Amino acid sequence: MLPVTLEEIQAFNAENVPFSAMMNITCDSIDNGSAIGRFTYDARWTRPVDFIAGPVQMALADATFYWALFTKIGIVPLAVTNELKYNFLRPAVGGDMLCKADLLKLGRRVAYGVADVYMDGEPDRLVGHATTSYVLPD
Repeated sequence: MLPVTLEEIQAFNAENVPFSAMMNITCDSIDNGSAIGRFTYDARWTRPVDFIAGPVQMALADATFYWALFTKIGIVPLAVTNELKYNFLRPAVGGDMLCKADLLKLGRRVAYGVADVYMDGEPDRLVGHATTSYVLPD
């Protein structure tokens, strides 16, 4: 059994991470050490040629890894991003975007993982890939 439920993550997110809702970023599902996040398409978050803006892609990767981390340690609001490296692999165009994040290493002070971003229905055609680490509070 996980130390957190999807409903608990969604409630925490709604109350404590308001920019996620503003950016249409939600947690779709969780598993042991992983999560799937969704950006629901909204043209407000695109560049002039309907490409989903880079900061939205990075926010989706960051938030999804945050939720994946919660599946191992429970909700820890003060776990914060230490590093995020995002590689843009192809344009994200005109639809919902999904992210699958996986926790690769959980240490006493630092958690490390990856997040793959893709368009809904195209999990084998990544639009971006992130490596990330979080600092855990005492």
